[in-house]
Formats: sequence, structure tokens, C-alpha cells
Amino acid sequence: MKIQFECSGGLAGIHTSVALDTTSMSSDEVKRIEELINRSNFFNFPSESPPSKRGSADYFNYKITIDTGENKHTIRTNDMTMPNEIEPLINFLQEKSRSEKSF
Repeated sequence: MKIQFECSGGLAGIHTSVALDTTSMSSDEVKRIEELINRSNFFNFPSESPPSKRGSADYFNYKITIDTGENKHTIRTNDMTMPNEIEPLINFLQEKSRSEKSF
């Protein structure tokens, strides 16, 4: 499974990204990421979140693409419109983007 994650925005206009391939991850990490994807219902979310409220600023925007080989799906969301179910997955990917080499 291949996962691409991008985070941008905030006060400083930060941009971070990471590309993950589960074939190069430990079995514990693969189990964890699969659990987070399944619990979030990732493949059932619409590609675009509803627009943020007018006047919202300084929030982070997220783009996640997951390709299982059989299924490929991309979602775009942000701090203001992010569904609660997806937050643990985003937190995991943010941590990986800090510890992995960005693309």
C-alpha cells in the first residue's frame, strides 16, 4: 500500500509531506496504519470536505492519497472541517512526516 500525505498552512505557511510504502515499514507499523485507515472509514469519505467557514484562517490543510493496489482514494480536508474519525490517521501521518524523509 502506498500513502501520500501533505499538510500546509498555519500561521507560518508550513508545508510538510511524506510518502510511505508499507512494504518498507515494520509489521507493527503496517498493522497500525491499516487499523487507522479501517477505523477512519477512509475510502468512504468524499474527496473534498465542505468549505471552511468564511473568515477562517491559519488552519492546516491536509491531502491524503492511499493506493492499496485495488483501491485508490484521495481526500482533502482541514482543521475546521476534518471529520473526527480521520483525526487519528492524520496525527499518525503528521508524526511520520516529522520522522521520515519528505518527498
